[in-house]
Amino acid sequence: MTRILLLNLFFISFGTFSVFGQTNTEPLRGIVLDSKTNEGIPFCTIVIEGTNKGVHSNENGEFGYSKIKKGKYKLQIVRTGYINKTVEADWSNQNNITVYLEENEIKLDEVLITGQSESTEMETQGFSSKSIKTEKIEIQSIELSTLLDQTSGINVRQEGGLGSRTRYSINGLSGNAVRFFIDGVPMEYYGQSYSINSLPVNLIEELEVYKGVVPVNLGSDALGGAINIKTKSAKKSSLNFSYSAGSFNTHQVALNGGYRNQKNGLTFRGSLFYNYSDNNYEVWGDDVYVVDPNTGRVDRSVKAKRFNDAYEAYGTKVDFGFTDVKWADQLLISMVYSDMYKEVQHGATMNVPYGERFYTQGNVVPSINYQKKDLFVDGLDVSLFSSYAMNTRTLVDTTTNKYNWYGEVWAQNPGGGEAGNPTHSTTDEGTLINRFNTSYSFNDNNIINFNAVITDYKRTAFNREAPIGQDTRNNYSKMNKNILGLSYSNTAIDGRLRTNIFGKYYGYNVNVLDHEYRDGEYYPIYNSTSDVNYGYGIATSYDLFNKLTLQFSAEQAVRLPEPDELFGNYAANVNAAINLKPEISKNLNFGIRYGELNFNEHSLTFSTTFFFRDVENMIQQSTQVVSGVEVYVNENFGEILSKGLDFQIDYDYNRKFEAIFSGSYNDTRYMSEYDIYGRKNMYYGSRLKNAPFLQFNSSFKYHLNDIIKNKGDLSVYWNIRYIHEYYRHWENIGSDNKDMIPTQFVNDLGASYRFPKNKLAISLDVKNLFNEQVFDNFAIQQPGRGVYFKINYSIL
Repeated sequence: MTRILLLNLFFISFGTFSVFGQTNTEPLRGIVLDSKTNEGIPFCTIVIEGTNKGVHSNENGEFGYSKIKKGKYKLQIVRTGYINKTVEADWSNQNNITVYLEENEIKLDEVLITGQSESTEMETQGFSSKSIKTEKIEIQSIELSTLLDQTSGINVRQEGGLGSRTRYSINGLSGNAVRFFIDGVPMEYYGQSYSINSLPVNLIEELEVYKGVVPVNLGSDALGGAINIKTKSAKKSSLNFSYSAGSFNTHQVALNGGYRNQKNGLTFRGSLFYNYSDNNYEVWGDDVYVVDPNTGRVDRSVKAKRFNDAYEAYGTKVDFGFTDVKWADQLLISMVYSDMYKEVQHGATMNVPYGERFYTQGNVVPSINYQKKDLFVDGLDVSLFSSYAMNTRTLVDTTTNKYNWYGEVWAQNPGGGEAGNPTHSTTDEGTLINRFNTSYSFNDNNIINFNAVITDYKRTAFNREAPIGQDTRNNYSKMNKNILGLSYSNTAIDGRLRTNIFGKYYGYNVNVLDHEYRDGEYYPIYNSTSDVNYGYGIATSYDLFNKLTLQFSAEQAVRLPEPDELFGNYAANVNAAINLKPEISKNLNFGIRYGELNFNEHSLTFSTTFFFRDVENMIQQSTQVVSGVEVYVNENFGEILSKGLDFQIDYDYNRKFEAIFSGSYNDTRYMSEYDIYGRKNMYYGSRLKNAPFLQFNSSFKYHLNDIIKNKGDLSVYWNIRYIHEYYRHWENIGSDNKDMIPTQFVNDLGASYRFPKNKLAISLDVKNLFNEQVFDNFAIQQPGRGVYFKINYSIL
């Protein structure tokens, strides 16, 4: 039924849109080159004269506007160390331009030209959002999770070192309430081996962060927010390489490049990465102890290195097709392949170390992607994406050995299995993903957008160690999920008022086949559930004064349970919870953005958001003891109320000194007075357990260009993160020190140097400079001090 509805809407859209007027728009692209070396010049400011539209060139000197009216324009180009230049471009006859800048031999007082970049346009819409460009930090040894953790309103929680499980929280809502996308496609279908934990920052162009309300075009059931990862897409032949090495035997390699035939648009793009780490950092504390098998004496003075926590992942993505031709902006056939090996050091807490438990995961994802702006008529943009994700996971836990924190075998478990029963299981998952997005611009001020994402998921599993009667080879779990969205955007009052209203449909059904073994025979047991929900909302912004923008958004949002929440994930110590209900949240955001304010050589931007979340059936992870082992389990809480604020201040002096200060506070509490059995809820009014609520981040960066000749770029940076203490368990159930995760104050220091001609760049980074003891989810300790060196080289 849903597919029929989608097809009808598709044809109605085409039939309706074809009768409307035209907007006559084109993408605008160009490149800025050094007039002597013919090399691309990064970080140039390019502004269209007479407008507030401005962009910056990337590390190759390339720049672009996604859509602009055809016509003649004057572009103003500014870069420190070069002579400012104004060029004319006739966008009626060309959609690409090359600009040459001459080196400024005499230091003059610079003329600062400002304009509203596409990032600023995104941040001044009604949605509470943030654009994070990676071009200035990609040469550092930094992970995407670290970059996000420095953003206001986001808290990143990692259960260890490189490759460990990571949970993200935006304004108090965490876990799968926060959705990830890669180029607009839900990222969970690519599997853990091709995820935000494994992708190097070198392969990423931009991160788009939405806090709370999420626009329709992303097409997902995001409840607390969304992060869209935009990968690099070379417009010319290029090949870039990076290698990073550091503490805990950590190595990361990335290679990406592309080729495009300028005559016929034939395009090839490719990227690959390899990550490895022993993660053998030192741990200590109440949860790290050794028991003497003879006397039973407990020694809690242990300082031990993690010994079963190695991580290895590699992957590649290949695109082949056509770009920027008359009949398609993009038609690409793609293939993603990735693989991962991860040792498991412990369960949900650090009390019991494992010495041999590990799991692997491999993914193969073929796909086809078609995009075309102004299809059939001007203003009609269409995007189609279809793929089939094949994911195989294997968990091995068969040893009879019991290990202590010294890595020694101190006892035997005749039954086998460090986390309970012996397991050597393989899980096969297949997901068919279809995404359709179309938008139509009636004119510059009115746009309608329709998005649909339809997925079919199936999982089968087989445990080689299962005793008779517990074999699961004939079992399966299926889930079908359909999300449709329709939005209307309007710009009024000379562009000062921007409004987006939208509605969403969420439907899913789950079918599970289990077997029961009785009297030597298997008997099937079927279980199924389904649900339909609707969401709706508005996002609006108004420029009260020049550079002062007020923002408001409100939404009823729905988040459907994920397969791993419903069916479990034993590799990550997560048990099944087939009766989970969808989360429903009423979200409100009110924001203020002021800037970019320029005075002399200084610039300042300030933004803040006040938020409110009222969540029913919030899905949260807790720990349970199963067969003597602590595991995670997902469960619905009754009502959760979260409110708070976040802010960010960006300061820049003369494009040399940059400072960012951000903070967030959220008060998230369990507000169900009675549980599902009608009993008085002992946790009523308590702050949510195991969740940070107060965090501050600061980063400082200084460019020492003046002391380096020939335009080399030397930069030093210092990042600071503060997380206030919070309770590991419910705050009204005990308050002694063992239940408190202490205040954390972490400092990172580093330096990077980009050589002349922008071909070669190196960096040295020191993380957790003062070797602070840093804890996270249920008091799992994170790495101490680490030193990392990275080299980036542009081969082409």
